[in-house]
Amino acid sequence: MKTFKQTEIYAHTYLLCRFDVCYLIDPSHDLEAIMEALEGYKLEGVLLTHAHMDHIDLIHMFDTPIYLHLDDAHLLFEDKYNGYHPNKHPYQRKNLDLKYVEDGMKIPFADGFIEVIHTPGHTKGSVSYLYEQKLFTGDTLFKDSVGRHDLYSGNLVDLRKSIFRLMELPATVKVYPGHDETTTIRYEQKHNSYYVKWSKQKKK
Repeated sequence: MKTFKQTEIYAHTYLLCRFDVCYLIDPSHDLEAIMEALEGYKLEGVLLTHAHMDHIDLIHMFDTPIYLHLDDAHLLFEDKYNGYHPNKHPYQRKNLDLKYVEDGMKIPFADGFIEVIHTPGHTKGSVSYLYEQKLFTGDTLFKDSVGRHDLYSGNLVDLRKSIFRLMELPATVKVYPGHDETTTIRYEQKHNSYYVKWSKQKKK
């Protein structure tokens, strides 16, 4: 796996490879470096955790299916809400091969699969992707924090439910968020102040 680390404008981009095939998660920057890393591999698809500008800016640069949740599909083109305004998104709908994912869907990947976990809250169509012991959470779960819920289609109630759901995964799962550092489910169960507070509220 290779990480193209976030910039001031863009989120982390992840390249997940197994044997001779790869999936690209949230491609937003470093196109030249991504293409170099893909040499000798077949790109099976692009996986989007959600449709904000800092996660999607390069989606039109790859001739491959683009996977995202239907609830975020319209957000790709609504620049007032996706972060592109006052500029315009750089891709055209007719050139995108969009594939819609659902909760629990298993996307074939080499000798295994990538599982889709619908994690709304940051946006209505936010998803996380689980491959073996790696969890890609976009802007839902961060180290010591959680995503914003006050943007278009965000919702605090949904975000709380999504965080509780992710915290039920095995403690050994490593979390690769859209921004900042990697972490683990075990660490977040103990140290994430949002989860700790919400857990106490839930018990009352």
